[in-house]
Amino acid sequence: MQCRRYRPACSTRYPCEVNLHGDAAETLRALLPLLDHKEDRSWQEEIAVQVQDWWKQMEERALAPANPVNPQRVVWEMSPQLPDNAIVTSDSGSCANWFARDYRVKQGQRATLSGGLACMGAAVPYAIAAKFAHPERPVVALVGDGAMQMNNMAELITIQKYWQQWTDSRLIVCVFNNQDLNQVTWEQRVMEGNPRFKATQQLPDVKYAEFAESLGLVGIYVDNPEQLASAWQRALSADRPGYCWRSN
Repeated sequence: MQCRRYRPACSTRYPCEVNLHGDAAETLRALLPLLDHKEDRSWQEEIAVQVQDWWKQMEERALAPANPVNPQRVVWEMSPQLPDNAIVTSDSGSCANWFARDYRVKQGQRATLSGGLACMGAAVPYAIAAKFAHPERPVVALVGDGAMQMNNMAELITIQKYWQQWTDSRLIVCVFNNQDLNQVTWEQRVMEGNPRFKATQQLPDVKYAEFAESLGLVGIYVDNPEQLASAWQRALSADRPGYCWRSN
């Protein structure tokens, strides 16, 4: 572990007096004995209350009605049903928002987001890599329809080729289908005040579930929010991967 004196460039969010560089686990082990336990837990208790308020707000948003399905509810219904050893990957776009806000990660689970954010097409390749690294663990990939059409549909063929080699065959691909490059549409509206430009934003309405079935995988189509919980149950209990959801 190395210590380096304070430099303004390393204090983007909060001023640092000493910047520590080293393995995270070893650095924290070295720091723990130097910490003083505070008897006053009021700040911690306040944060706990705020977190509970936040999750209540997320639940209200997820259960808000939409036509036909609120995308936030898709992830909200997923969270409590995932096994403790599940791995969840997310692509870029608006699905990354629901991944970040509505997925309540449990102890033992792992989650991966496309780090470049605007770099589309990572979720299913990430999920395939997770299955090869951990073939005994179930994996879920959250994907927008733009990224699905870009390259993730082709990767279902890769899944079909290898899934019988995995100890746990479950690999669920959840497609948020709104026929729109939604994140860019939002940015245009918020940053520029522009209306949706169909020539660059509108996507074909592809039957993703039927495509998965054509490969011999399980396809599930959902257009009723009351069917989301049972659809997740069906996907998590199926005997093969590539369940491709379609949630408008």
